Amino acid sequence: MKRRMDMKSKKLKTLAVAVVLSLTVGAVPPVTGTEIPMITTTVEAAAKKVSLKAYNKKVYVGRSGKIKVKSTRGAKLSYKTSNKKIATVNSKGVITGKSAGTAKITITAKKSKYKTVKKTITVKVVKQNQKIVASSQTLAVGQRKNLGAKAKTGMIYKSSNPKVVTVDKKGNLRALKTGTAKITISAKASGMYNKASKTITVTVSKAVATKPTTPTRKPEVPEPTETLVPTKEPEPTKAPEPTKAPEPTKAPEPTKVPEPTKAPEPTATPEPTATPEPTKIPEPTAAPMPTATPTETPRPEVSYVTALYIEKTADDTLYVGEPKDCNVKWESTGKTTRNDFTYDSSDDSVATVDKNGTITPLKAGKVTITVTSKTPFAAGGACLSASKRYTVKVQYNDEYEDGVGFKDPENVVEKGRNVGIGETINPNTGISKYDPEKAEKYLTFSSSDPSVATIDKYGNITGVSKGYVTFTVKTKLPVEQTGTYYKEDSVTYHVGDYTYEEILNGLTMDTVAGQAAHEVMNDLRQNPNHRNFFKDYPSYPTREWSDGLLRDAAARASRNIVCVMLGGWSEDEMSTINPLASHPGAFNGYGGSGWESTGVDLGNAASVFFEDIGHFGNETDPENKYEAIAVVQYKNAAGVNLTSMIVQASSSERFLLDGILSSSKMPENQFYDYCNHFNLDINDDKWLNSIEEASSVGENETPIFTDGSTGTVDSTFPAETAESGQLEEIEETEKFELSPEEDTDAVSDVDEIIE
Repeated sequence: MKRRMDMKSKKLKTLAVAVVLSLTVGAVPPVTGTEIPMITTTVEAAAKKVSLKAYNKKVYVGRSGKIKVKSTRGAKLSYKTSNKKIATVNSKGVITGKSAGTAKITITAKKSKYKTVKKTITVKVVKQNQKIVASSQTLAVGQRKNLGAKAKTGMIYKSSNPKVVTVDKKGNLRALKTGTAKITISAKASGMYNKASKTITVTVSKAVATKPTTPTRKPEVPEPTETLVPTKEPEPTKAPEPTKAPEPTKAPEPTKVPEPTKAPEPTATPEPTATPEPTKIPEPTAAPMPTATPTETPRPEVSYVTALYIEKTADDTLYVGEPKDCNVKWESTGKTTRNDFTYDSSDDSVATVDKNGTITPLKAGKVTITVTSKTPFAAGGACLSASKRYTVKVQYNDEYEDGVGFKDPENVVEKGRNVGIGETINPNTGISKYDPEKAEKYLTFSSSDPSVATIDKYGNITGVSKGYVTFTVKTKLPVEQTGTYYKEDSVTYHVGDYTYEEILNGLTMDTVAGQAAHEVMNDLRQNPNHRNFFKDYPSYPTREWSDGLLRDAAARASRNIVCVMLGGWSEDEMSTINPLASHPGAFNGYGGSGWESTGVDLGNAASVFFEDIGHFGNETDPENKYEAIAVVQYKNAAGVNLTSMIVQASSSERFLLDGILSSSKMPENQFYDYCNHFNLDINDDKWLNSIEEASSVGENETPIFTDGSTGTVDSTFPAETAESGQLEEIEETEKFELSPEEDTDAVSDVDEIIE
């Protein structure tokens, strides 16, 4: 009869999920007394060394490059950097430059039955060169223009002749008088880029006079020509037009029938009688027609600005982030609008002013706004100007200095951010800086698609129709005294209830992670010194990968995720410790939420199966010659992030459908859905010759599940960890002793793999 004792549950540092215990169909290594019998084997040292060649590398800051390595076929390579601040290297040998300098990369090559070899190379990280994009300019006196220079870092501008052209720190040019000037642009050095410089030429020519507007009015002076207007009376002379009546003489044209009568054609000479047409000479009198546009009648359209000033108000202080109209006032002889003036700022870095007179404050300081009329105060007169000096101050609210956003639900990685159709929620309820009064005054909220969900000025979200929608919150004011920085954040929500089809269609399988997990476990079976625990136990046979078993593992992992999202577990189907891990029958499992790793990094997490006695027994059972590992995930934009890693092992390459459907306890239609979704073969015919009847799967014995419980026992001490939301449980299990090497705080490789 088995004895049970306390075994302290070990929490993984990074994954922070519970490791659940299960025994696959097959026997656990026999237990006698309090120890698993040790098997001692003698292994001769390998005589051969792994061949390893690598070469020094040069990379740029912010860029990556792969190390060129040649090694014995099948050797497993690992990489380590001497200085992560200079260069990092991943498991595939890809180096990323972080800052200028040199770092050593140590490459380790391992292969079974070969001596491990290490080689160190030097990686030199250098800054990238940058190029300044800018071109020479031609300006008119008085013209302003931004240089439009572009570079990777901040730029400094300098004019060789400030009397001709000035340039401010933002690259804004101002032409003062005719001539040329050289503008030198210097791009600063940074941690990633070297400094650079470029010089362009600015040529200033005379401005095109705007006075032509007044000279055009001078022709209006010949007002006396208005007396010519009576000359329009000759227009009645158009009466001669009736002389066109002779045209009826064209009737003789029918006489053209007797062609001989063409002799009369000379009579056509009377046509010169048309010479009266010169009487149309009055038409030149149309030349005075310009006089017909007597400037006096439209003169009201020429509105002369006779007085101009900028009104002083009670508060002439401008605040960053709050545009304000210039208080320009004027008197004129006609209809004049704000658009009939030009506006100019003395310092565009402090405040700009547009063509409508709207001032936009940018930073604290003093600025002078000048307004000039486009029309003179009288015909032939000058245009009036008025100026006013403003003080620009920064209005800020440092309550939001740490940022803004939307609080996630506690179970976001399992259920996501969700709002029902017709439901109204406020994720920031109870947080003082988002209370209704402050939200309305200091924040703005927006929805990417109001047809899916809306958000009001208080941050209240209302679901409208099924779909995904992104909400954005921004501060109305800067969050610090310089008035430079605002805070903003966005988050995506799912609207409406999740459906089975929606989750099914979103399931993905990381086949690279599954294969990597298989290789990790075979390595730990063969190499005791690679294990974190149980190093004194012998080597065990490796297992072969079986696609026939992948079908069952993938279906089980998919079912776990669907039930975590939607519920619907069958009786005795759900693990009481970690529903993403396994259950029931012949499945070893491991699962969690919020995992970001993928591929090989995620597959390396399978080392956890060799860190407790239950899994260790399962994974070294010599009767199970085949295995497959499915890593199924469901992630969406609303924050759901679920992973289920399931190991299916067997003495044969495949379980028959009837047996696996019975032991898995999932609805048959779902099993087929998962297989079809991942395009997994469900035809047993080709396996029948090599498979014994699978009815033995979980039927002739009380199943021992991966969480350590049986089909008739409930867990009684579940506790939720603060870090991960996964369940851990303190259980009584068989006593066993660890060697001094193993009885440590050793941490699984998972801590280094999953971040």
